[in-house]
Amino acid sequence: MRIRHPGAWLGAAIFIFVLLVWVLLFRPFDSSAKHSKNHPQYPAEYGVHMFEDQGRAHIAAGEVFTGYNSRPPTSGPHGPALSWGIYNTPVAVESAVHNLEHGGVVIWYNCDGGPQPLDEAACDQLVRDLTELVKPRVDDGMYIVLAPYAEMDNRIALTAWQYLDAFDEFDQARIDAFIASFECRFDPENACR
Repeated sequence: MRIRHPGAWLGAAIFIFVLLVWVLLFRPFDSSAKHSKNHPQYPAEYGVHMFEDQGRAHIAAGEVFTGYNSRPPTSGPHGPALSWGIYNTPVAVESAVHNLEHGGVVIWYNCDGGPQPLDEAACDQLVRDLTELVKPRVDDGMYIVLAPYAEMDNRIALTAWQYLDAFDEFDQARIDAFIASFECRFDPENACR
């Protein structure tokens, strides 16, 4: 077929260009690539604890639940979920539990925990180390929350649905292993597609 009008070529080229831009900008995004699928076994030497599942009941925003079986909590009644990311002020544990139900890992820190409280410089360094580890993963779409939590004895706690590992010194390999083992492992609502 021969196009006789020279403007038709231009129109066809513009149509193809617009279609290509639309496909590149608005195509459905396959978010599954960002989440771990293999879930390697968490190394036994890290001493993770598994807690009884306390259910997945939803409670109202602002409602407080005091019956969690671990500190920080690893399952149970929960309020509205948090946005994935880094928080510099305490968050409602009831909301963080909802993030766990959606396959997330919540990393908690307490500069006053451990054998003795950290001074300001050491606390700032701990927060900086944790932030530098978490931020690129969150930016890549992984389901992780980092937040302070004063009601625990250790400096760092890693939580996933029913699982908790707590320790006092920053250990990137340990945190990496926890994320690989537990991020999107428990996903009853298919949030990690």
